[in-house]
Amino acid sequence: MGLTPQTTIYLLMLVIYVIIIYIYDHARRKYKGGNIEMVIKLILINTFLLLAADYTYLLGFLGSEVISVVQTVLRLAAMCAIAFGGLRLISP
Repeated sequence: MGLTPQTTIYLLMLVIYVIIIYIYDHARRKYKGGNIEMVIKLILINTFLLLAADYTYLLGFLGSEVISVVQTVLRLAAMCAIAFGGLRLISP
């Protein structure tokens, strides 16, 4: 397995996702309770879903159309988590 530009990008994105998850998980432990913890959880859920969407190419045995559908659903789920979570924050 050679180091192609696509592989390099996936590795860089993995490093970025791990850094984001580490920092926000540490912050979540520090700020227990309230709206701050809820926002941090939303960011973590969003990051995990985007991470899963970026690595759907590992499901190559399913076919390219199925991979596209799974990737799209995971990205939409990430955006919905932020949107609906944000609505819960601003609603009384």
